[in-house]
Amino acid sequence: MMESSKDIAVVVVGMNAWGYVKDCLESLAKTDWKSITHAAVYVDNASTDGSADNVRARFPEVLVIANPQNVGFCKACNQGAAAVQSRYVFYLNNDTVLYPDTVPQLFDFLEKVPEAGAAGCRLFYGDMGEQWSARRFPTWKNGVMGRHSFLSHLFPNARVVREYLYKDQMAAEEPFEVDWVPGSCTLVRREATERIGGLPEELHYWSDAVFCDRLWRSGSKVYFVPRARLIHFEGKRSGNRTAEWKGWHIRDFHRGAYAFYCEHYRLGRWNPARWFAALALGLRCRFLTMTSWGEKHVRPSG
Repeated sequence: MMESSKDIAVVVVGMNAWGYVKDCLESLAKTDWKSITHAAVYVDNASTDGSADNVRARFPEVLVIANPQNVGFCKACNQGAAAVQSRYVFYLNNDTVLYPDTVPQLFDFLEKVPEAGAAGCRLFYGDMGEQWSARRFPTWKNGVMGRHSFLSHLFPNARVVREYLYKDQMAAEEPFEVDWVPGSCTLVRREATERIGGLPEELHYWSDAVFCDRLWRSGSKVYFVPRARLIHFEGKRSGNRTAEWKGWHIRDFHRGAYAFYCEHYRLGRWNPARWFAALALGLRCRFLTMTSWGEKHVRPSG
């Protein structure tokens, strides 16, 4: 049954991550909502750790959707968004902890800027290290100097890195337009996301870049609000990782990057740039699969 109309529908997806889900929902409960009406939805992708039942028991105000199988992150997000009538949808990773003013700052910004279809916030690791959560659409240069690339770690202030991660704009701490923001914490105008069919269910990695690209092409702008902040335990929620698990994520990361590249640059089947991208990404994928660098530095969203 669909919840009644609210200002914001908060959507959290989880699978065998009860510890993170609990901390996330507890921080959500401490949000200073002011006069903002909201409803939270937790979509569980066939957890075996009791996550769905735990959420029902500990957070009775949260609507729980328990899938009998893992349907993927994006499809689960779209499920959650469809369960609540709202003007905005707040996509929130389960491995996050909000500050009391995180959501209100994003909400107030979108209320004042009608051309904005989505707004993202500043993400920090648990040790308060910067995650650089504002991004430009990548070019071939970011294949070797991306957010987690070896050369970017050696030369963090190189021009290509500063531009890709909007480092100069972020330092000013004023809202600014960006190409894309990671889906870890994004407030989206519902009419904007419905216009493009929601999150791209065919993708896992790079789904957020594709989503923002489609927003831009549909006439909506994407913004970054530096003073809205949260903690994001990126890459930590999955516990011990088998070699098979690591290999799948590295391959899926590059598959998503290829899908984004072809869609963003509108490369037809017979475009040579498409073949070159497939070759380059395939070689990069193979290299990372065979080295420990891939294990440490291939993470969602580039």
